[in-house]
Formats: sequence, C-alpha cells, structure tokens
Amino acid sequence: MKKLGLKKVAVMAAAAFTVLGVATSASADTQSDLDAVKAKIAETEKKVSEGQVALSKLESQEAKTSQEIATLKKNIAARSEQLADQARAAQLNDAGSMLEFVANSDSVTEAVSRTVTVATVVRANNQTLADQKADKEKLAQKQTDLQAAAEKQKEQNKELAQARADLAVQKTDLEAKKASEDEAKAKAEAAKKAAEEAAKQVAAAKSTDDAEKAANQAEAAAASVSSSSNNANNNNNSNNQAASQTTNQASSQASSQASSTSAAPAASSVNSSSVLAMADSLTKMHIPYVWGGSSLSGFDCSGLTQYVYGHFGKSLARTAAAQAAQTTRIPVSQAQPGDLLFWGEGGGVYHVAIYVGGGSYIHAPTEGQFVKYGSISGWAPSFAGRL
Repeated sequence: MKKLGLKKVAVMAAAAFTVLGVATSASADTQSDLDAVKAKIAETEKKVSEGQVALSKLESQEAKTSQEIATLKKNIAARSEQLADQARAAQLNDAGSMLEFVANSDSVTEAVSRTVTVATVVRANNQTLADQKADKEKLAQKQTDLQAAAEKQKEQNKELAQARADLAVQKTDLEAKKASEDEAKAKAEAAKKAAEEAAKQVAAAKSTDDAEKAANQAEAAAASVSSSSNNANNNNNSNNQAASQTTNQASSQASSQASSTSAAPAASSVNSSSVLAMADSLTKMHIPYVWGGSSLSGFDCSGLTQYVYGHFGKSLARTAAAQAAQTTRIPVSQAQPGDLLFWGEGGGVYHVAIYVGGGSYIHAPTEGQFVKYGSISGWAPSFAGRL
C-alpha cells in the first residue's frame, strides 16, 4: 500500500511541477506582452505630445502669415493711393501736366533731365507696387501650404490619439489576463506543496489506514493540480482573446452576485475595467465638446458613451434619452463602475455619463469644455442605468 501510494503521489507531484511550469511560462509571456504594450503607450504618448507641439507651431506660423498678408494689403492700397495722388498733383500744378513740366524746360538738356526724372519716379512706384503684389502672392501660397500641413498634422494627431486609446484597452485586458494567470500559478504552487506533503505522509505511514488517509489527501491535491492545469491551459490559449475572456469573467462574477442578492439587477454585460480604461484615456486627449460629435475630433455626451461602449460590442443609441431606454434603471446609490448615469426624466433625459466609482464619472460636459471627470457631489444625476 505504501509503495502504491508513493508511486501515485509521485505522479501527482510531477504533474504539479508541470502545471507550475506551464503557469509560470504563461504568466511570463503575458508579462512580456504587457511590457511591450506599456512601451508602445509611452512611445505613442511621446508622439502625441510632439504632434501637439508641431500643430501649435504650424497654427502660429499660419496666424503670422495672415498678419503679414493683411499688412501687405494695406501697403499696396497706400501705394496705389500715393500714385493716384502724384498723378493728380501733376495735372494740377503750375505746369498743368507732366508733359508741360517737360515742355517748359529751358533747354534740351533740362528737358531730357526732367523726362528722366518723371520716368524714374513712375517706374520706381510701379516696381514697388509690383513687388508688393508678388510678395502677397508668395505669402498667400505659404499660407495655403501651412493650412494643408496643419490639416495633415491634425489627422496624424487624431490617429495617434486613437492608437493611444486602443493601447489603453489592450493594457487593461493584459493586466486582467496576467492576474488570472498569477492566480493559476499560485494554485499550482499550492498543489505542488500539497502533493509533496502527501508523499512524506505516505512514506512515514506506519499502518495501512494511515497510508490510505495520506493517499486520499494526495488525491485531493491531484484534483487541485487538475483544476490549475485547466486554468493555465485556458489562459495560455487565449492570447488573442483577452478582451472576450475578461468580459466572460465579469459576466460570471455578475451571475454569482445576482444569485446571492436576488433583488439586485444583473451586472453590466460589458467589461467595465476596459470601458473605464478607454474612457480615462480620452480625458487625457484634450477632446472638445462638439454638439452631435461622436469621434476623437469632438464628442457630445451621448456621442462619447456610444463611442466608448461601441469598442466593446455594445451598440448604444445616439441620444441620452434613447440610451436611458436601453438600460435597466437603478438608483444612483447602487451604480457600479461601468454603469451609465443620466440627468432628467423620461423623454426629457438630457445628459449621460460613464460612472467610474467613488462618486466620480467621465463625460463630455458642454461647449467650451473637454472630455473630463465630474463628481456626483458637484452635479448629481437623476438615476443610473445598467446595460
């Protein structure tokens, strides 16, 4: 009995070591992926900052060029008026006209000199006028080029902002995956220790009953090993399904909570940690409030919630009132992170925000402001809604 028990427990211990190796490897792979995403986030944030600086410079140059064009327009107008004044003066002076001014010369030499003088003045004025117009055309072309460059930079900044938001979601999913794998690793370590202890007990058993008892303990350890093995394998096979995995985990937790508290509404059907990660990243992008906006160029309140939840497979209506109709209404006091908050009642709901917990929410407030955090204590919502 001792020999059979020892052999059986040895196999279990070996299995525990194998599972521990798999769990450790999976956790290390996920950590490597997580580190890579964090590095990309840092690189992207640097590019976002550089892009904002570049856009500011372009807009500053564009404003300066516009001012230079306006100055040239004034100069050209003044020069044209000056030429007109000279022409009028030549007709009204004592000589009567420039022709008489030349004709009244005392000698041929003086006539030639006066002719040259008149021609020089006219030519100089005309040349100055032509130069100013040419400069104006060059500046106008420069302004056009600057405007095109600024628009291109805006598009690049928008793409970088989207990339940063996507990376924030990846980071959250990987962190959730890593936590799950760390839990599997901890279970495998516990199973290994249990199997080793069972082996010692079998070896030290002085009777058949003691050996049987130790073998039963080993079987319990084996069950733990099997459970850990399944968890580790499931995590290792989900490298490309992190988002759906964390969503399923959230749903399972929600079902458990619902069964233990029958009166409470079901938890949100979306992964709240991923939703909050994306929403938080948007607060750092200086995105303005735009009536009817639903993109990184600008959001209104319902456009923001529609955009965020849409990234996680949840299609929301376009207005706050319609979104409220899609949710299960709950008191604000029962709101959980990832739920929606609403202001107004019935068809008169006029504002919506994403609850992040701790009495705070993220929303697109109003014109002149940006996507940012708000506080229930500062502006209390009428009710909450769970998707």
